[in-house]
Amino acid sequence: LFKAGGLAAVPAAAALGAIVTPPGLAVTVVGSAVSGVAGLIGKNRIDVASEEAAKPAVAKVIVDLGVDGPNVAEEIRAVQQKFGVEDEDFTEMCCDVYKKYLIGMVKTPITTTSEMKELSNLRKALNLNNQSVGESHAAAAAEFYRQTCLFTPVEDLDDPEHPDRISIDKFLFLSERAFRQGEETIEAFKYEMSRVSKAFGIKIDEAMERVAEIAEPFYQQALDTARAKIGGDASSAVSPDMLTRARNSLGINVNTANDMHIATFSEEVKDLLGKSDSMGDDVDLSGLKFAEGARDRLAKLQETLSIDDTDADYEISVEGTPLFQAKALSVMNEAIDGSINAEAAWEQIKGRQNELLLKDDAMKDLLASMVMQAMGKPFEETITFANVNNEGATYDKLLDALGAKEACRDVLQQSGWSDFDDFEATFFDPFSKSSACGFLSRADRLRLYRIFLKRAVLKSESGKELTDDNYAKVVEVKGMLGITDDDEADEFRKAFGPELQKVLNMAMFEIMGDDFTEALVTNMKESVDKVVKDYRLSDNLVANFAAPIYMRAVTIVNEKTPGGVPTSEKISQLDALRDLLGMSKDDTYGAHLEVFGDSYKTKVSESMGSTGVITKEFREPLEKLRERLGVSEEDSRALYLKAMEERMVPMVEWIILELERTMLTAEQLAQKRKKDFGEDYFKTGKGADGNLGLGAEANIMTDCMNLIDFYTENDIAEQKQIGMKTIEKKVLEGDEEKTVTEEVPDYETVYPITGLGSNAVQEELAELLYRQFVVGGFTAQGPQGQRYEASRATLGGILGLGKEKMEEITNSIGGTIYENYISNSMRTKGSLDQQDMMFLANIQGKLDISSEDSEKMLLDTQKKILSEEANSIVANELGPEVVKAFREKCNSMGMELEADVGLSKSVVEQMFETEVSPALVNGDITIESGDKLTEIQESFGLSPEDAEQAFLDIILKRAQSAMSRVKAELIRGREENCTEIVQRLVRYAQFVNGDLELQVEEATAWKIFNMYEAMDFEGEEAEAIEERKNLLKIALGLS
Repeated sequence: LFKAGGLAAVPAAAALGAIVTPPGLAVTVVGSAVSGVAGLIGKNRIDVASEEAAKPAVAKVIVDLGVDGPNVAEEIRAVQQKFGVEDEDFTEMCCDVYKKYLIGMVKTPITTTSEMKELSNLRKALNLNNQSVGESHAAAAAEFYRQTCLFTPVEDLDDPEHPDRISIDKFLFLSERAFRQGEETIEAFKYEMSRVSKAFGIKIDEAMERVAEIAEPFYQQALDTARAKIGGDASSAVSPDMLTRARNSLGINVNTANDMHIATFSEEVKDLLGKSDSMGDDVDLSGLKFAEGARDRLAKLQETLSIDDTDADYEISVEGTPLFQAKALSVMNEAIDGSINAEAAWEQIKGRQNELLLKDDAMKDLLASMVMQAMGKPFEETITFANVNNEGATYDKLLDALGAKEACRDVLQQSGWSDFDDFEATFFDPFSKSSACGFLSRADRLRLYRIFLKRAVLKSESGKELTDDNYAKVVEVKGMLGITDDDEADEFRKAFGPELQKVLNMAMFEIMGDDFTEALVTNMKESVDKVVKDYRLSDNLVANFAAPIYMRAVTIVNEKTPGGVPTSEKISQLDALRDLLGMSKDDTYGAHLEVFGDSYKTKVSESMGSTGVITKEFREPLEKLRERLGVSEEDSRALYLKAMEERMVPMVEWIILELERTMLTAEQLAQKRKKDFGEDYFKTGKGADGNLGLGAEANIMTDCMNLIDFYTENDIAEQKQIGMKTIEKKVLEGDEEKTVTEEVPDYETVYPITGLGSNAVQEELAELLYRQFVVGGFTAQGPQGQRYEASRATLGGILGLGKEKMEEITNSIGGTIYENYISNSMRTKGSLDQQDMMFLANIQGKLDISSEDSEKMLLDTQKKILSEEANSIVANELGPEVVKAFREKCNSMGMELEADVGLSKSVVEQMFETEVSPALVNGDITIESGDKLTEIQESFGLSPEDAEQAFLDIILKRAQSAMSRVKAELIRGREENCTEIVQRLVRYAQFVNGDLELQVEEATAWKIFNMYEAMDFEGEEAEAIEERKNLLKIALGLS
């Protein structure tokens, strides 16, 4: 791939400025004379003007042995040793040699691939590292640019054809290769390349573009060679690995290489087809095709260039498509004209495909494009005639378009490809601009369809029907123009709706007239059916016209029925009309509800009577009336509830007024209602009274029960299934009774009309009324009380309260009762006994309080009472007996003072001190009382650490108090009063090993100690006495 020749001879000649340096030339150095070496190397190679002898010697070695000589590196090292040059100085000399060699090399503008190898060998011979190479290239670039600009204007260097510009580009190319071959990091490469670019006054991006302009022609030569050797001797063929090595050597990146590979492949495709860029437009392309063997040649080239199938197929398709299109379009038009049949057309198309090496996938897209073009001409001609209102010609051209479509379909069916099975969806999608009808606007497509539909009817013998043949054409045109089902229905309605409307109206008036017979219905139905059949009208279209016509008939019946209830004869006529119109019973419910709904609701209201309850004897007549009026069960239920709501609202409002009367004075109620109720409206002027501070007067309870009876006896509440539940039931299996489980529907009661929903009551008043009713039921006795309790949830539902809100209210009432009762019991008896628990259980049942809520109320009330008692004990500083009794009461109830009763830690510690401190003073608690202290600590719920700290604080405080009393007695000369106090100090000291933190003067301390030592300890062990004395000394600070 690279230029053949001796790698040593070529660079040497370039360095000397000569074409070739004779390999046998003897070069000698006399002493260290520079002129001898200079004469051999010349001005275009290494500058030997240096006075140092080593540098010319290095140059001589390079010239003699060549940069690729087998021992050139060792000889250069020998020069260093011969002249005794330091490593750093010698490296600098070698860099200068490399620099001048590089400058000499680029002064010849022509770039050869061998120069990359030459420069790499020079670097190895001179043993230069990456840094040295970078410095050499940067210095060489600066010097070369300076020399060049002495003789060449800068503006000339912008001319890519100028020799000096070519030399600079060569320099950039060799620098890029040198840095890349040195395997620099990306950062280091950019740095070195930027320095070289800057020396030439250009940016690195432009420099890399110039490098590519030099490298790519070399690589293109390699690709051309590879292409030329395809099909030749296998031993001389170019392999993908060889191209990879060439690409890497030249620094061509993968993307660029891939583009060049594809371009090379494309050129081969053109050549094999016989295409050239010089061909004019008048050249006949029909004869161009791939010769025999072209497929194999392209496959081998594709493999060599490592091109994937997709790219290769694309390049073949790009070149072959225009050639295929010309042939395919011509054949398709011949098939449309009828010149050839579909089988022959496909044979020619398939043959052209094989000639152009096109694959089926490409073929499908091309053929689709051919269909679009073939259909384009008929459509254009059709719209042209439509634009001038020539409906006859428009109809004919649409028929031609149908013929063209069928011809195209027949040809494509020969392919056997499933892609074209749904022909309309593939080629006539109105929402795709690339479809055959895509260039037509929706308005134009509808206009063409409308014309064709109208003409199809006129083409019939009667001129008033759509024959089977013409209807089939209409369907075909619909698909060809991309008309949707909705648009089709709309066009049929516009075209034939008036005729249908006319015959339906005539049938309706005849049937609903006074001279009704069964024969009339039969004859009218035949007339309607004929119109529907003749114009191929859909059921939906007939239904759209039927509904308003039936509505008109029901209105006519109502107008002729002063009482609002039609006769059975009229109902029969309506039924006959309904059947003629093809309507179901459900379809007519809307009309009957609109016309007869008020009549049904009025009858419901009248059936209530004065009590508001519809009795059984009125239920059956109402059902018969519903059937007569033709109102559905669902609609009648809604009307029934509406009538009930109108009756219920005043009842609720009256109860709320009564409730407010019990809660407000006359003046307050008048102000709230904006109405004067008079002085005699209120029997008393006082506020409400009753159990628990809530009024529950008998008239409200009675009115509430009336409301409940009204609601339940009129079957207003409904049962709604919310899921399934499992129940147990007993069954007999033989003689044995067994319990089995069964899944049954789970229902909940739904209240369709409510006080809140009807705006008859505000939410806070609804809650208050429910509270009143619950209290009334709780305080009532006997059967009446039971009736109230059973109706409680029903009233809440009628008012519109949710289950959670009702539970909240009952729990609130229960909480008040629990709190009052438990408080009284605990204050009188100290705790709750079995009788109290039975009473609370009864309350729980009456108020329907859950076990969990009941237990919580009991616990909360007990906590509240105990907390208040504890606060009273602390505030009034009651004695240890009271504290102990309170502690033991809490323990007996299983409550911890801090965690359950809610006392703070400081309060618990204060109570601990109240109980423990007196016992410590009087000697009930001594160093031997550990178990007793532990029992008290655990009873108070204190941790061992907190109890220990609290006990220590008590000891220290009591010790300070005792010492103050001792000092006071001693000052007053009453030593006899100190005996018991000093003994107490000794007891305190025993708990803390004497460390009572006392501040005592030494004289006073000795006086106290001597007093203790003189006490009578008869009967006590000497060791114990001595131990107590030592503790006292420690406490008094005498040890």
